[in-house]
Amino acid sequence: MFTRTAAFLTAGLLLTAGVLAQEARPEPQPPLPKPRPETAGQPTNIRLELTITDQTGPGEPVKRSVSMILADRQGGSIRTGGSVVTNGNRVPVTLNVDARPVIVSGDRVLLELTLEYLPKPGTDNANSGEGRANLTERLGLIVASGKPLVVSQASDPTSDRQISVELTATVQK
Repeated sequence: MFTRTAAFLTAGLLLTAGVLAQEARPEPQPPLPKPRPETAGQPTNIRLELTITDQTGPGEPVKRSVSMILADRQGGSIRTGGSVVTNGNRVPVTLNVDARPVIVSGDRVLLELTLEYLPKPGTDNANSGEGRANLTERLGLIVASGKPLVVSQASDPTSDRQISVELTATVQK
């Protein structure tokens, strides 16, 4: 009788363990959706032209220009940098642009634009460091092909300096 009871208990434990093991298995999850592949860009280039106007006081503004040609849906970067010696000190200067245009219709361009601008100090403030603030921007915008647009205007927090950025994106036909 003892062996029959032991066999019954052992069978019960094995059956319970099997049920618990089945319950412990996670349910199969549906496969994750595949990311949509980005559609290929149009076989067209976009010419980007940026003009940075740096104005301090009533004098003549300083203008810096950057231009690049990029294919639709392709990113590009321009990095310029160096240093100038002012009053015996080496001062870094930078002008960096990153861009990625997407043609959204025949004459409209969606543009991701990043700009970093750190100019040399002007002659009137070379010794004080005044007016030496840099400009860093990251913009997402839609522009009409071939039409210039002032995309930003900023004031230097340490002086009367004004910096504006004008952009023209032209779809090349």
